[in-house]
Amino acid sequence: MTAPANNDVAAIELRAASVKFGGVTAVNNVSLRIPRSAGISAIIGPNGAGKTTVFNVLSGIIRPASGQIVIDGRDMTGRRPDEIFRARVARTFQGVRMFAHLNVRENVLLAARSAPGRPGGRSLWIDRRGDALRRAERALAQVELPRALWSALPDRLTLLERRLAEIARALTVAPIALLLDEPAAGLNTAEKERLCALLGKLAAATGCRIVVIEHDMKLVMTIAERIWVMNFGCLLGEGTPAEIRADEAVVEAYLGSRSHHG
Repeated sequence: MTAPANNDVAAIELRAASVKFGGVTAVNNVSLRIPRSAGISAIIGPNGAGKTTVFNVLSGIIRPASGQIVIDGRDMTGRRPDEIFRARVARTFQGVRMFAHLNVRENVLLAARSAPGRPGGRSLWIDRRGDALRRAERALAQVELPRALWSALPDRLTLLERRLAEIARALTVAPIALLLDEPAAGLNTAEKERLCALLGKLAAATGCRIVVIEHDMKLVMTIAERIWVMNFGCLLGEGTPAEIRADEAVVEAYLGSRSHHG
């Protein structure tokens, strides 16, 4: 497989990171280089491969036992999730997490008010509320959530609409990297197609790098330009979709037969 392009400034570098839970090594000496350029990448692998643990490390939820997290050239190892967010790395979770008593606009506004007003700027908790509101509404428009739903409570939305609202919250920070943990889980075919089209537009419009964890291989091969493959906490391989399809170990372990996946 080819090495990633080296002429891109890295949004995030995970350098030889390991995570242990008791005697179990969940992530073992994993290094990833996520470019700071518009586009979509993916992390694949079976359940228990360590994919979400990698996201938890990158977003500050878990501190690695060893290794570094470097964001936009700064060592952010051990920083809190809110500090990672203010460094413009945002993420979503497998289960949609929204405040049930707040409407959609208010949920997104909370994120906008905790984001920096500009890269390196002050928190909007002490900045103008109007600026935060504009950020929130711009993000909702970017994910193409109908305005009629902005004042609705989360339980009135479909699963896809709640996912879009969660992505809108992440966009309020103007991320250099947006980490989406299984964004297509539970969606039907039409909803997945809508999501794929939207992610492509978001990457182009915002200039950020979107990284998805996803089990739907058809979706991954359609939208991702580069893929990392994990197995038992280790990085098994990295490459373009064509290179991943051609890798015998990956095909055997994850993608099934060639006839099934093309």
